[in-house]
Amino acid sequence: MPRKPEPRASVDARQVERLADLSRLSLTPQEAERFRGELSTILDYFAALDGVDVSSAPEPAAPEEQPWQREDVAAPSTPDDVLRCVPEKKGRYVRAPRVF
Repeated sequence: MPRKPEPRASVDARQVERLADLSRLSLTPQEAERFRGELSTILDYFAALDGVDVSSAPEPAAPEEQPWQREDVAAPSTPDDVLRCVPEKKGRYVRAPRVF
């Protein structure tokens, strides 16, 4: 199990408030404090990763060497082909959530 990194980063209450606002979350003071601690811990882990020496790690494979990639080839399709791929449909129409 990885050891917990030494704390280096700190998230303040103002930053948690801003993140909650951007995420459209309403947090109680207790939740905000809990998230402040959790976010600081996450940032500490990223800071620990910054200190890892990767100079001896092998280079990643070039894109042409990656076997899971295939050539993107256009193929004809019909409306029935498209309707088979959608999660919800009504008759011959795609059902989607109301936007307005």
